Amino acid sequence: ETWRAWRPGRVDLAPRAPSPRDWVRGILRAGLPQLPLTTLNSVISVTALARKLFPDKEPPATRVGVATSVGVMNVVGCWFGGAPACHGAGGLAGQYRFGARGGASVFALGLLKIAVALVLGDALALRAVRAFPLSVLGALLAVAGLVLAAA
Repeated sequence: ETWRAWRPGRVDLAPRAPSPRDWVRGILRAGLPQLPLTTLNSVISVTALARKLFPDKEPPATRVGVATSVGVMNVVGCWFGGAPACHGAGGLAGQYRFGARGGASVFALGLLKIAVALVLGDALALRAVRAFPLSVLGALLAVAGLVLAAA
């Protein structure tokens, strides 16, 4: 039913400035509570895992670089309605396990996501994400967990 009703999608990319109230609410309700998890999983764990997976690169990722990337990504993303995002160690472990060894794989994944959003539009893309089989997602998460446990 969803696919029969498909029309080229609409993606609203117009920037929306968060109000001062939005900034305060976002920092107090999401930023501060998320800070310990983001620091450990998205900065410290990612850089430690990158050193282990890519020992020949000096340094493969720095804490300052990763923290800056996450901060910029989230501050810029909020102007376009983006959800908070990070570079999680589970994502790095899973991508590495499934063959990703460089930046091109992440770049290709990003291009694929952009293409899906532009072709399907925001409403249909969201339905497609919700229709993703949970068993496949569970398998991917299990593999990422096993890779992290073995690291």
